[in-house]
Amino acid sequence: MSQLPAIEMGSAEPPAIDRRRALLILALSWLVAVNLRTVLLAVPPVLPLIHHDLGLSYTEVGLLTSLPTLLMGLAAVPGAFLIARTSARAAVTVGLAILAMGALLRAVASDAAWLFLFTVLLSLGIAVVQPALPVLVKQWFPRRIGQATAIYSNGLIIGEILAASLTGPLLLGAFGADAWRMTFVIWALPIGVLVVIWALAAPRAQRLAGAVKTRWQAGWATGRGWHLGFLIGSGSLAYFAMNAWIPDYYKVLGRTDTAAALTVLNIMQLPVSVLLTMAARWLAGRRWPLVLSGAACLVGMGGWFLAPAGSDLIWVGLLGAGSSAVFLLSLALPPLLSGEHEVAGLTGVMLTLGYTTAFLGPLIGGALWDVSGVPALAFLPVLIASAGQVVLGATLPKARGA
Repeated sequence: MSQLPAIEMGSAEPPAIDRRRALLILALSWLVAVNLRTVLLAVPPVLPLIHHDLGLSYTEVGLLTSLPTLLMGLAAVPGAFLIARTSARAAVTVGLAILAMGALLRAVASDAAWLFLFTVLLSLGIAVVQPALPVLVKQWFPRRIGQATAIYSNGLIIGEILAASLTGPLLLGAFGADAWRMTFVIWALPIGVLVVIWALAAPRAQRLAGAVKTRWQAGWATGRGWHLGFLIGSGSLAYFAMNAWIPDYYKVLGRTDTAAALTVLNIMQLPVSVLLTMAARWLAGRRWPLVLSGAACLVGMGGWFLAPAGSDLIWVGLLGAGSSAVFLLSLALPPLLSGEHEVAGLTGVMLTLGYTTAFLGPLIGGALWDVSGVPALAFLPVLIASAGQVVLGATLPKARGA
């Protein structure tokens, strides 16, 4: 793919973006993406403390970790509606403000009910911002959609890694083993600063003359929205289900290397993100990278179950790489497969179906384990999702102008 497709509305060529302005846009988008994930991944390291201090049940603990995933899916379409009524730039400002408020208020939650309420609030903020980013990529970088998407999606990965790795050893170490509330404050403050920076510094997107009004409901009535939703959902399901069930599965097997498996599963997202950023121009919108990523998940699952003991980190790493590649490649598809007026709606449908699928996968796996008494059946949804990635990738609609 020598160049990515331009916006199709109107005949005028989009104005060129100078280098300094482009770097500013990419830096701001990257920072937004980082902060969309730090508030979520800062919870697991302090979850035992929250569990103890607020007297949460195990069901409430599970709901606290999975609730944002479900809400980000359910609220993605309302987020697209907000974009249609205002603008993608304004939606990011509003969403970041809601996220900062929810993240900060969560630190003063006096009981489980308030903790869940503020978690709902911050999840809604994330759900408003996420559909806006592909719209801005389409507006700001119509000929470099793959590369711009890869850069901001790299921020999602970095945010996960920063929160997961720094919250426990550094933040709790600085504020004491019982200061879980302070860790929430520390991760909320950068979001508040970013709201101000974004509102003042984020440039308004270049729009072509004759551009039509945003269609927030685009995607529901066509096969594209459902196709993309189940595609990104299959990758997310594999990732979240493996994170959810590896600890219990290894415990049943009497294994003590759970931390190593989870570390490899998650850390493999980083090299994949870097690779996709470097090669996005040639990979975005193509079928074969998605098929290859799904095949990597299938091979990873087979190897993880069947290969000799001691090699499991190789296979779980392959699963982490394949599932994250599907997610990252899918983020670039709405602006590649539609005109500017449809990007928000198509992204909303994709995220709604994707996050709902990711939420249901671990639950179905747990139900299969409960009903059958066979621990390995908890991973059956992962196997089905991996096969689905191959099929959905192979049948992906061609990008416009590709």
